[in-house]
Amino acid sequence: MIKQFPTEIIDIILEEASVGITLVDEKGNVTWFNNQACLLLGWSNEEESLNTVLKCHSQELNNKVIDKINHVNTREWHSVIKLNGRFIENVYTPIQVKDRFTGVMIITKDVTEREKMVEVIKKASVTDNLTGLYNRRFFDTVFNELIANQKPFGIIMADINGLKYTNDNYGHEAGDKLIIQAAENLTQSVRKADYVFRFGGDEFVVLICEDNPDAITAICSRIKEKNILPKPNSPIGVNLSIGFCSSSEVNEVKEIFTYADQKMYQDKRRFYQYEGKFIKRDMPE
Repeated sequence: MIKQFPTEIIDIILEEASVGITLVDEKGNVTWFNNQACLLLGWSNEEESLNTVLKCHSQELNNKVIDKINHVNTREWHSVIKLNGRFIENVYTPIQVKDRFTGVMIITKDVTEREKMVEVIKKASVTDNLTGLYNRRFFDTVFNELIANQKPFGIIMADINGLKYTNDNYGHEAGDKLIIQAAENLTQSVRKADYVFRFGGDEFVVLICEDNPDAITAICSRIKEKNILPKPNSPIGVNLSIGFCSSSEVNEVKEIFTYADQKMYQDKRRFYQYEGKFIKRDMPE
């Protein structure tokens, strides 16, 4: 036999629960809430104040929310919103008490720490640990999406000159600093809409989500302006060889890498023939 709790005990439990509990009618008006719901969602305790669930959602979602509330057969759904710098999760459960109440019960929790951890994991999955740039895996995602949607684009391939020289003569810590500075130079040279990726080692790719020769040329110029000419018998600064190509220059999209890579190695050969001729490195013919 199930033991029946006195109503006053149930009232205390509902009020002191560690989760927010809110009842919302079919018009979206809040008809009852406990203390935690008040704290998390900012419901007002003033009788003349009209609390409405719609203030938890962006205006463009208002009609959708009301429609869901009025379809009591709708399955439970949830949303995560940001209020006052915190992430709040609302779980909506449709309720219908015949002739008495139609609406939803909202169970509310503060999930800020969880959402922050999710963001950390998401960022780690698409970024390079050393530089903080996007990684090769994320490049594949963005690149394939551009191809699937047949959108024009351009790429700039960049490679650090003299990284092996730096590692051999000044240690890998100095080499890592060179990679980090190269990443910063590239980030400072692109626009907000562009992507910068580290492919691994001393290789980088800039993805420009439009076929704009003027933009590509301007970015290349800014990258080159940051290059530091190497001096013998001293740690070298960042010097990048670059090659670029746009999707309109090739017949097959994937050929864009071949053309950009060829231009980049032409630039690199010139570097090792002149400014970097004292740096020992075997260059492909």
